[in-house]
This record gives sequence, structure tokens and C-alpha cells, in this order.
Amino acid sequence: MNQITASIEFNFKGEYVTASAELNLDELLQKHRTIPPLHQLLATLNNIDSYSYEYEILLSEDVRFSDAKGPAADFLTDGQFDQIAFEQYWHEQALLQQLAPTIKQQLDIDDINQHPALKSVLLAAYQIGSNSQ
Repeated sequence: MNQITASIEFNFKGEYVTASAELNLDELLQKHRTIPPLHQLLATLNNIDSYSYEYEILLSEDVRFSDAKGPAADFLTDGQFDQIAFEQYWHEQALLQQLAPTIKQQLDIDDINQHPALKSVLLAAYQIGSNSQ
């Protein structure tokens, strides 16, 4: 399971506010195919009205990340999360998981990661097929 804590810290009306949530990245990617805009998501999860001055301040601050679990941890460095690289990795893994029974049946390969050249060719062929539609 891929989880990460996303937080935005800011001052509003003399108070220190932390809008934070633990995100299940697998659920978000299965539902949306991409991670939704995080400022908006954190505002919603922390009951911050998108038509408020508090929301305007929230938008001006950077999202910080911590407590990553699963493979997502490999994409977290010093509070920064490489969302684009993680999403690409996640989609590749989902595709390879779908292909695993066919790879096993046709090529008698249990773990495609043990065959990086073949894995690369399969992912490239999928990408070419996706782009041609």
C-alpha cells in the first residue's frame, strides 16, 4: 500500500494552521488515474472553504510530504515528493500486474523484473499502442 502524509502550514488570523492528511495513493490513482490537485484536496479534507481568505493563504504555501509507506517512500526526499515519477511507476506496475498471467502463460516468467530488457520492451510496446489510439 502506498501512503503519504501531505501537509500545508500557514498563519491565518494570528493562528498557526496545519492542513494535513494521510493520503492513500493507490486509492487516489485508481479513482482519478492521477493524484488530484493537492491544495484543493487538503482544503476539502480539512474543511477549508475554497471561497475563503484562509484558502487563498493555503494556496500560497508549498505542500510538504512525510511518512511515506510502500514504494512511494522511494520518491520522497527531504519533504519533497516526486509525484510525476511516482505516478509513472505506479501505472507501470499496474500494467505489469495485469500482464503477469499472460507473461507466465506465454513465456513461463514468474517475475518480469528479473528480465529488465523484456520488461522495457513490453512497456514501450504498450506506450506505442496507447499513443496510436
